[in-house]
Amino acid sequence: MGSIAHILKNWEKHDPEKVIRDISLVCFKTNVMFIYRNNKTFFNDGKLESVSFTLADDQTMISSENNKQFELTLQGVNLDDIAVGLDKDMDYLVPNEKLCSLVYIEDVNEDNTELILKFALEYLRLNPSEYFWFEGDWVYSLADIEKNTLLPFDKDWCFKQPK
Repeated sequence: MGSIAHILKNWEKHDPEKVIRDISLVCFKTNVMFIYRNNKTFFNDGKLESVSFTLADDQTMISSENNKQFELTLQGVNLDDIAVGLDKDMDYLVPNEKLCSLVYIEDVNEDNTELILKFALEYLRLNPSEYFWFEGDWVYSLADIEKNTLLPFDKDWCFKQPK
């Protein structure tokens, strides 16, 4: 089992439908397979709680044995979490920006980091005010990701301090 990557977004500007459009556009532009299974959950007020997608290298099959894929989960805004201050956890990145983990990637491992890098680059180009945070380690901005793509590929790029 690998680690988890989070896309940090300002919760006040979060639009789940835009995120879904952005993910599908990124997959189209990068030839990444995009599997949507309509497995949505909702909060009691009817707003989206979560929905998951599988993204995979276009040269592979999606299966539990395939490590060149990842599951991406999009979350709605949980106002109970905001009320207890979880929108202040990432203030060290951009003070008062109210960044929260509203999208996450499960099982980041050395086999799928190239796919994640390709996805992160295109996603952050569409959303330059957001960040990728690799749980327990480093936070990457668009500029950090762009610098990484100029270097020879290192499968452990996301487990190292951004250059």
